[in-house]
Amino acid sequence: IDAMNNRYAGTGLRPKYAIGDVDTYQKWPHDDLFPGFAVNYLQLDRVPGPDDDWSPILKTLRDGKFFVTTGEIFIRNYAVTGTGRESRVEADVDWTFPLEFVEVVWGDGQKVGREIIRVTELAPLGTKHFAIPFDATGKKWVRFAVWDSAVNGAFVQPVWLTN
Repeated sequence: IDAMNNRYAGTGLRPKYAIGDVDTYQKWPHDDLFPGFAVNYLQLDRVPGPDDDWSPILKTLRDGKFFVTTGEIFIRNYAVTGTGRESRVEADVDWTFPLEFVEVVWGDGQKVGREIIRVTELAPLGTKHFAIPFDATGKKWVRFAVWDSAVNGAFVQPVWLTN
């Protein structure tokens, strides 16, 4: 996803997104499907019913208004605030297992950079507002991810930057 967004940065195309997807071809009664299956949490005002118009779901996916998780980490809110050297990546995160690190990943159209912030001091079953300073000068896009001690993760979709 990072290489794709660097390739398309500044072309006028939309960012490229990664959805949580699992392909299974055969299921047995003893299969435990929940652990390790990534899911997509969509920002919707309401979930459409079976007889409703489902185009809001498609629009939300097209607009990148979702995050992917295996369920142990929940990103309630996410935003990139400020501009240039005064930018911040902000996120409200809940988690189950102790966290290992959060990361801010960005690209300038040529190379990918990242800042990894260790957060091992945070206890399990926690919640925190992260406000990570980020110099967006010359950057084309940014995304945010969270990883825990059991190697579960959650990540938001890349956001095009306008500086």
